[in-house]
Amino acid sequence: MRSTRLSLLIICLLFTWGGTGTAAAAEATEPFFPQAGDPRLDVSRYAGSISYRPQSGRIRGKVTITIRSLAPLRRFSLDYRGPAVGLVDVDGDRARRWRSGGKLWIESPYRVPADYRFSVTVNYRGKPRAIVDPDGSKEGWIATDDGAVALGEPQGTPAWLPCNNVPGDKASFAIVISVPRPLVAVANGRLLRVSHDDEDRVRRYRWKEESPISTYLALVAIGRGRLVKSTIADRPSWTLIDPRLQRRSRQVLAALPEVIRFESGLFGPYPFRTAGSVVDVAPEVGYALETQSRPFYAYVPDLTTVVHETAHQWFGDSVGIERWPEIWLNEGFATWAEWYYTERHGGRSAAAIFRRLYRVPASNEKFWDPPSAHPGSPKHIFGPSVYVRGGMALQALRVKIGTGPMLRLLRTWATEHRYGSGTIREFISLAEEVSGRDLGPFFQRWLYRRGKP
Repeated sequence: MRSTRLSLLIICLLFTWGGTGTAAAAEATEPFFPQAGDPRLDVSRYAGSISYRPQSGRIRGKVTITIRSLAPLRRFSLDYRGPAVGLVDVDGDRARRWRSGGKLWIESPYRVPADYRFSVTVNYRGKPRAIVDPDGSKEGWIATDDGAVALGEPQGTPAWLPCNNVPGDKASFAIVISVPRPLVAVANGRLLRVSHDDEDRVRRYRWKEESPISTYLALVAIGRGRLVKSTIADRPSWTLIDPRLQRRSRQVLAALPEVIRFESGLFGPYPFRTAGSVVDVAPEVGYALETQSRPFYAYVPDLTTVVHETAHQWFGDSVGIERWPEIWLNEGFATWAEWYYTERHGGRSAAAIFRRLYRVPASNEKFWDPPSAHPGSPKHIFGPSVYVRGGMALQALRVKIGTGPMLRLLRTWATEHRYGSGTIREFISLAEEVSGRDLGPFFQRWLYRRGKP
């Protein structure tokens, strides 16, 4: 989620090279970012290491990427906007490489056949940078006053990690982060080990996320504070809070176990082996993000924000999207989860929230357009129509098919697509199956047609 505060305010106010080495036209797998990804690659694992020096802001990185080829290839690409690249090898053999247009191009020393598993290792070093999105927001590698944070939605991960940066290509993720004491380093998943180099005063944090993860959900957070381990939903949990935000964050983060319990009752078992949070002073970020297994908050979150980002662990993280124009499957679902949580915990009902929002006049085009399932351009993927109109579409669906079928639908969706991806068409088909009704005209009106439904 990229605009929690915006959605809450609204509620409150009412090219590819061919396998033989010849140039060929790239198959655009991602309409909003057509240069992203190489459709001939299926990544299964990223295993990386980063050494960070706060005085200079520079990193020294190395990543080994395990790939299955989906077509014969000799030249292929990774998305990369980071610092200078050193040696690159394919299965241990030196490979030619060059950079162009946000890509790291690699020429294998041998022809890679289709359906072949191989590895690519990339060494790099320098000062990574932030990336500015079409809507003006920032992600990538962002310096903070006591360290740095790396966030990826939608284009940021290539700022510090060579990767196949399309949401549908999920892979396991392991990283070792070396930082000088007293800094702490956090990533996704389970903390396997912390080792110390007393001579260099360096700590090495080994993190591993075993469940498949889209690259935009990868997290690196480096800063001061105490890494606290606890147990939530019978799973280990690690939380890092900037000491300046500790007192004000404690109460709301204490609600996380109950939030996970509630949402597990609705959507099925919590999908990951670990949980936790990162709360940091990051004014250049200014948003919360559902980084897998451990959401990031650039400010002290309120309960609604925690509910939203936790709901994303099912919708967006475990059940991903194939392409960015279908982000309604992430943001509309997490927004509706906020409303239903409020309804079930003594607050305003989702129906009341819907009625208040529906009073927004049709003339307010910025509120109603573009349609939730057809954002039109990357400038609008974090706009209010994706979040709020998207949540309203689900509440309208609840009214149409009933609360019981609605909850069965969401649980079935989260279960059947667990650790994979889904499309809006697949969701509509499942909604019709669960409800026994023809919902084509309903979804056309709420998701695809411009103007107030």
